[in-house]
Amino acid sequence: MKKIILVVLAAVLMASCGSKKSKKQVSQDFQINIISVEDNTIELECEEGCAWTKLSFTKAKFQPQAIDAYGMSIATAPVNTTDQLPDFLFNLERTDNGIALESKRGTAWTKLSFNCSEGTDYCIHTVDFNGVSSN
Repeated sequence: MKKIILVVLAAVLMASCGSKKSKKQVSQDFQINIISVEDNTIELECEEGCAWTKLSFTKAKFQPQAIDAYGMSIATAPVNTTDQLPDFLFNLERTDNGIALESKRGTAWTKLSFNCSEGTDYCIHTVDFNGVSSN
């Protein structure tokens, strides 16, 4: 009986060692630049913590798009524990005056919003674990 318990315990231990990161790991190592908001097109550039470097998509105002370390996602995407990328997930949507962000996981903030300059085609801001800053 003891041997069976030891074998089961060893199997459970080995299975848990296969994951490279814990679901409890909080990501702080990502930096995404919002480099352009023109008409309904939003352009992003990830400087750190992503599998992508540039991302561009078209969305009408008030239609959120989920963004994570892999690019465009869905707001209910599960945590990926097979790599070392950060576990952030947030919705980004265009508003009448700028951008609104809603964190789903992996950030210190829950909601952020900022205005874009009136009459310009760009809206340069940086989003990271702690919030947003303008460039």
